[in-house]
Amino acid sequence: MNRRELLSMIAAFTGAAMVGAERAFAYDPTTTGPNLFTPEDAAFLDEVAEVILPATDTPGAKDAAVGAFMTVFVSDCYTAPQQEAFRAGIETLKANAEAQTGKAFLDLTPDERRAFLQPIAVEAQAQARIVGEATAAMRVDIAQRVAEGQVSDEDRAAAAAGLPALHWFTPIQQLTLMGFFTSEVGATQVLRYEAVPGEYIGDLPYAGEPAWAT
Repeated sequence: MNRRELLSMIAAFTGAAMVGAERAFAYDPTTTGPNLFTPEDAAFLDEVAEVILPATDTPGAKDAAVGAFMTVFVSDCYTAPQQEAFRAGIETLKANAEAQTGKAFLDLTPDERRAFLQPIAVEAQAQARIVGEATAAMRVDIAQRVAEGQVSDEDRAAAAAGLPALHWFTPIQQLTLMGFFTSEVGATQVLRYEAVPGEYIGDLPYAGEPAWAT
């Protein structure tokens, strides 16, 4: 699975383009700094991610240390407003769990966690569709105004700023998928992996096995 395929899969699963992808995959080096999160934050995110990608007969998100990956990605590749929104999402998840179940998220059983997060995932998909429709309409409007010579950089920025926000759960879903399928366990124990460079095989039999990681 190459970068384009991974980003397409994430967009298809969550209904939205990967947040932070433009900085994570930029050709220019990205300035890295201190991790903005604690080990406790990473451990909490591991537990949430494990609901999204649980271990079965193959490893799950926690096996891939997805929580730690999320904290690094958000610290290095999200803008400051995106970082704030991500942290607010963590707090919203914790608060909603206590309000709806009477227990902290970490005290919920696996079944209770799934029951709690399932409707949130549905809400996130619905919000992603709203954002997608608004973004498409904005692009059509901008293109028309460009053709008429009636748009400036300030107009573009204002239009983008006026778009609805993604649901707070969407970045957590996206980073769970990104972290897992770019991890060693995800690439070698769930996807099939072959190191590059390697032998070229132009006609390879396929019988429905997992997709290739490379």
